[in-house]
Amino acid sequence: MRTTGTTRGLRALRTVGALGAVALLAAACSSGSSSSTTTTAASGGSSGTIDNSLALAYTGGTAGKATESTPIRIGYVNQQFGSPSYPENTAGANLAVQYINQNLGGIKGHPIQLVSCYVATEEDGQKCGTQFLNDATIKLVLTGTLVIGNDSLYKVLGGQKPIIIGNGLTATDFVQTGAVTYMPGAPGVVSGMAKWIVDGGAGTVKTVAVVATNDAGATASAKLLFAPPLEKAGIKVTEVFISPTAQGADVASAVKAAGGGSADVFVPITPVQGCIAVYDALKSLGIKPKVVTTGLCFGTPLIQHLGGTFPDGWYFGAYGVNYFVPPQKSVPASEQLALYEQVVKKYNPTMEYTGFAGPTFGNVLTITQIYNKLGVDASVAQLTDATKNFAGPQWGIPGTPVACGKITPTFPTLCIGQMGIEQFSGGKWVPIADAYNNKLINAFG
Repeated sequence: MRTTGTTRGLRALRTVGALGAVALLAAACSSGSSSSTTTTAASGGSSGTIDNSLALAYTGGTAGKATESTPIRIGYVNQQFGSPSYPENTAGANLAVQYINQNLGGIKGHPIQLVSCYVATEEDGQKCGTQFLNDATIKLVLTGTLVIGNDSLYKVLGGQKPIIIGNGLTATDFVQTGAVTYMPGAPGVVSGMAKWIVDGGAGTVKTVAVVATNDAGATASAKLLFAPPLEKAGIKVTEVFISPTAQGADVASAVKAAGGGSADVFVPITPVQGCIAVYDALKSLGIKPKVVTTGLCFGTPLIQHLGGTFPDGWYFGAYGVNYFVPPQKSVPASEQLALYEQVVKKYNPTMEYTGFAGPTFGNVLTITQIYNKLGVDASVAQLTDATKNFAGPQWGIPGTPVACGKITPTFPTLCIGQMGIEQFSGGKWVPIADAYNNKLINAFG
């Protein structure tokens, strides 16, 4: 799937874009919580051969299909419906389960089975936590992305069963002592963006305009992670908050109120749908600020909206490698990301493969590695110790060291504190401070 510049990854979009958009729309229009189990996803797509050696080495698996009848059940919680929602997490998790079960021997020959519980309210988090706590066959829980229900989930499960937080966004995700996350998450990415600006990465900056959605994740990112280090450095920050569903004139008004047309740097902190609205607002206002945003903004919905490209000149803060830069042998995480995209193309080419899908795919591979080392009869205590002492590397994430609870005392859940920044300029991706040029940003250094 890899070519160079903007064409890499976009060929798949031309064949799957419409279906992917429909699937996302359908998910966004649903509501409520539910539970389900998934052992394999529906097969389809290309029948091309994939070299599984990289994944086999990472997981410690055995080539071929899982052959045992008894599954290894893993609890899975995600904010799947409503606004905001993150259905790409589930697509990534299901894809990993199918790939591992069909190609990497499952876990010691046993197929992985996700037991899924979806949240739409804070009470749903308690319900999911209670369900998994009372199910003796589930010894480990993985989350996708939660901005609702996460606090109650942690209160029920914290210290009782190990929790791997997939892609944390809110403050409560990162202050847990009974959970870990192998992603830089919002603290790493957003704090890293602020550090890069303060250190002069964006040039001389005296004013920053921020437009963020008013959901818990974006609000915490803007108010607690991004603004304080800038203000400490003497940079004036103006923040305006909008609904996650805001469009048109409302977004344009927010951009103007924040000073997006005159500030030295303009920072949208929104999900990808908000990025589309911000892009359109800037175009309607006829302004071209220096934009620094998160990797959520280079999701496929934005690419489709722009007809197969990205906003020219924008800087994107993410995990240090991205879906659209060709892999490099010197950057193992980029080769792992390339393999993930091959798996997408083979098994589920219509899925939303950007956003949180790739990291969630990686989390399932890491769980497989942990289980393969311990064995299928691993106890809750053994899994708890293994998740907390996991030393990496994390699949598809280049940051090092992986040291749970030791990155920063402010956020004990974090296991990685590095992130990267790339720019899309002149029709191609340019490494600014990331794994490709060996300049990853230590957000807490």
